[in-house]
Amino acid sequence: MSKIITNRLLRAGLGGLLAAGCLRAGAGGATGADPAADRRGAVLEVDEENDWFAGTDRHYTQGARIVYLGAEDRADRGLAARLPAVGFQPSAVRWGGELGQSIYTPENLAARLPQTYDRPYAGWLYTGAVLQRRGLTAGSLPTLENIRLQLGVIGPDSFAQEQQEWAHFAGGFQRARGWDNQLPNKPGLALKVQRACRLAAWQGSVADVDVIPHVGASLGNVDTSLRAGAQLRLGGRLPDDFGRQTIDALAISDGGRPVSLAASPPTWYVFAGVEGRAVGYNAFLDGNMFQSSLSVDKRPFVFELQSGLVIQWSRVDLSFVIAFRSEEFVGQDRWDDFGAITLRWNF
Repeated sequence: MSKIITNRLLRAGLGGLLAAGCLRAGAGGATGADPAADRRGAVLEVDEENDWFAGTDRHYTQGARIVYLGAEDRADRGLAARLPAVGFQPSAVRWGGELGQSIYTPENLAARLPQTYDRPYAGWLYTGAVLQRRGLTAGSLPTLENIRLQLGVIGPDSFAQEQQEWAHFAGGFQRARGWDNQLPNKPGLALKVQRACRLAAWQGSVADVDVIPHVGASLGNVDTSLRAGAQLRLGGRLPDDFGRQTIDALAISDGGRPVSLAASPPTWYVFAGVEGRAVGYNAFLDGNMFQSSLSVDKRPFVFELQSGLVIQWSRVDLSFVIAFRSEEFVGQDRWDDFGAITLRWNF
């Protein structure tokens, strides 16, 4: 029992330290230029995540998303100017939208009967609005805030069954035979907020290193959780953005080339990230709130590790990520893993 209490205190302390680092950056932190001095152009992003990339076929099995972020504008006008900014001064804002689908299955795809001991079949089809605000803290740390509102449907109307059956047929994979037991239809709502700041740790003649801690929360009948983590990047001419994000992250990768640059020289970086989550509700594990459905007992704390490579050439970014996620429910006997490929066009 004492070990469990100690672990929880350490997790809470990590979250507090990360929040303090972004919200109350002191003079000892690395400084950054005014983000408004060279605003970013628009971005179009296409994401594909699949456990097949990691050699598995279970649980979070596939995710696809399209994101468009408009060009940055001044932060002192429009709706964004009316929102409070705690701990930093926004200098540039941008609006965007997203459209995506996520698919979840149990491990045993051959079983037709309900599997009460494993993750239920489920699909999530959604669209959302995105607001990003970029600025500096009082300690001159570059900071990015993401505010996202997602609306969608969980259940047969998400077309997850049709999508997976088509993909498995086209790829010659085993057919999942238990979709008749998927979670029933219900509308989904999620409000996601994240704050990240960038610490320039070291700049060398061959490669640069930086650290990007983040803290945030999700609220809604899809996911209610608190999250904190950090990403470590190493590469040549690191971009002054805030790192690579997966589909399930609270934030969307900001990216975008400065408007003043017609093109950027080729560059690359590798990264490793960690995130801890305190989970209050997960619709894909807890099931439907208001009607009978399959469910499993979720674990209240989940960890995710990531590593990846990002290549930037002219106005195109290509990234590869492998993610490892700890057990999410009681009875799960090992971590899940999946891979992700992202292609981004910077206008």
